[in-house]
Amino acid sequence: MKNLNLSSSLKINLVKNLVFALFIFSSGITVFAQENPPIPIQVEVRTARYLNFGTFTVGVSGGTVIVSPDGLRNPTGDVVLLNLGPTVTSALFEVTANPGTLVTISHPPSFILTGTSGDQIVLKDLTYSENKTFITTAQSTSINEIKIGGTLQLGTINSNRAGSYSGTIDITFIQQ
Repeated sequence: MKNLNLSSSLKINLVKNLVFALFIFSSGITVFAQENPPIPIQVEVRTARYLNFGTFTVGVSGGTVIVSPDGLRNPTGDVVLLNLGPTVTSALFEVTANPGTLVTISHPPSFILTGTSGDQIVLKDLTYSENKTFITTAQSTSINEIKIGGTLQLGTINSNRAGSYSGTIDITFIQQ
């Protein structure tokens, strides 16, 4: 069995690497890195306005009512929009965070809204004035406005009787 002496070659390589590292650090090369964000990173979200689809009627085949983030309302199928009652609005969330904070909006794919008659409709396909993942641009004392619209999936006049429909919509703003 042959005995190899590896410790002397390891010592030589270690000394070479140490000399090279000292040369790099003492040569005046400037290294740049992204600075750490201001501490503490704090994200605050306030609901400034709720999503409201206004007043409409549903016929025998049902359809949808779509409200865009800009508050524009459009029907599909057998739905007739009425210009009376509450004002149509998209939801408005005011997000306050340090500039450059990465925020992601998260929520389930749909929500159930219950009417005064006990009937239920589905709210789905939420849309946003920003991407679902966005970077805050306003100063930490200013507000980043996020508007959210969505689609009501409506059944027939018999399955979605007249009344006021409401429910809780859980939306999470995740700071990354």
